[in-house]
Formats: sequence, structure tokens, C-alpha cells
Amino acid sequence: METIGIIDVDNLSAGGYPELRFTRNIPAGTAVKRGNILGADYKPIVDEGEVFGIALNDIGASDTIRTCVISVTGEFNVNDLSTGDTTTPMEWWDDLRKLNIYVRQPAP
Repeated sequence: METIGIIDVDNLSAGGYPELRFTRNIPAGTAVKRGNILGADYKPIVDEGEVFGIALNDIGASDTIRTCVISVTGEFNVNDLSTGDTTTPMEWWDDLRKLNIYVRQPAP
């Protein structure tokens, strides 16, 4: 049997709402972590701006443009989401909801 890929299971996904994914080029010099809420410039969202989606893989900062998989719909665990500043994912709840991205609080 041939191994084609490996999936690390985590708690980022939080439900069954259909996910729509795209690949987008991340600007040179930008680091992205899985679970970052990204803005329209494909960088982690800061303070204000337009929300685009959720990063689904890690991208290290480098001098070259890299490709990231981004979910633009779906259900996500609030504890595994992050921003590029001191805001919290719940502060972006309304903006995410407009894109059919739903933030869920896991049961205790």
C-alpha cells in the first residue's frame, strides 16, 4: 500500500457545515498558522478590515510567495482560531458569519 498523504487530526473543524476551499498566494514575508483568520490581503486579520477565510495550513515567512489552502465556509472551533493581533475570534463572529463561516464553542 502506498502512502499518499498524512492528515494530522486536530480540533479546528467543529461541525458538518460544508467547507469550500481555495488556494491563495500568501504575500512574501507573511507567516500564517493553521486556524488564522485571514483578511482580504491573505494575511492574518488585524484590528479592522475585511475577512476572507480561515487558513488550513502553516506557511512560514519567507522572501517568496507561497500557496495556502483557505476555507471560505465551514464550522470551526473558536479555541483553534487566531488573529494577527490582540482581537479574539469571537470579535470577528459577525464578519465570519456573513461568509458562512460558523464559530463554535466546544462543549465542556
